[in-house]
Amino acid sequence: MTAEQDGEATIGVIIPLYNGARHIAETLRSVLAQTHAALQVIVLDDGSSDGGAEIVRAVDDPRVTLVQKRNEGIARTRNAGLALLDAGVGYVVFMDHDDVVAPDLYERLLRVLARHPAAVGAFAVADWIDADSAPLGDGEYARFMRERQTVRGGRVVPLTPDEDVTLPELFLANHLYPPSGILLRRTAIDAIGGFDPSYRVADDWDALVRLSRLGPIVPVDEILVGYRRHGANASGNTALNVRESRAVWAHTYFSADNSAADRRALQAAWRGMQRHKFRVKSAAARRALQARQVLVAGRRQLDALAHLALVRPLRRWGR
Repeated sequence: MTAEQDGEATIGVIIPLYNGARHIAETLRSVLAQTHAALQVIVLDDGSSDGGAEIVRAVDDPRVTLVQKRNEGIARTRNAGLALLDAGVGYVVFMDHDDVVAPDLYERLLRVLARHPAAVGAFAVADWIDADSAPLGDGEYARFMRERQTVRGGRVVPLTPDEDVTLPELFLANHLYPPSGILLRRTAIDAIGGFDPSYRVADDWDALVRLSRLGPIVPVDEILVGYRRHGANASGNTALNVRESRAVWAHTYFSADNSAADRRALQAAWRGMQRHKFRVKSAAARRALQARQVLVAGRRQLDALAHLALVRPLRRWGR
């Protein structure tokens, strides 16, 4: 497959598959129905124990390749798919095996990147769907994606949904999820060396942070992705999410890849957010005290003071 098909740039779509037999056919249908037809779709079966690989093998489309491998986890599987893309593939989507996308998603994101040559990627808004592909949550997840924040002038401020995503914002929190709705330039993902396999669930967030040092990520403020929510979602593991969030903060803050401007921006973002959390939690402590909940008030005020004292992430979080 070459970089151009009918005058279109080729997009590589990498789909790690792990026990996703229930949804992989629908996911593939949504990808193969794209109005942008020049695709190289690689499905990597990561040691599944269900019949997902057989479902993919039955798909009659020359753009789809199935690769079966031993179980190695999401980051290594994404990297394996990246290594298999043809040299001429200029853009990449890392699609989750149970999500669905609108038929014009790739076309829309390509147009945005054409208008923003300095951007490393573009993304669309997602909203939850249930196991049967019905809307879920009354737009709750789309609101989360749009309620982005950054620190300006030492204060946490909201961003409008049409503002580009940059390093300080991504460092503080990741609202760009799932990766199914993000189109990346191949040169950018190659430049950062792909995904870090030391993460179990935050590899995509860490990769986006590292990408944002190279350029912004541009939004398309429209719901074009169905993000499937069910009991098997890895993001539901609270303890793991906390541990890996701290690792992203530490790795980013202390990275040797930061320029002097990056270091200043990260320092300002971190301190601004910790002061913001101190104010919010101190206010909660005052309310608890007014309600005569003395022990609750004390715990909340101690928590608030901990944020004020945390002048930078702890290095040990990254170990």
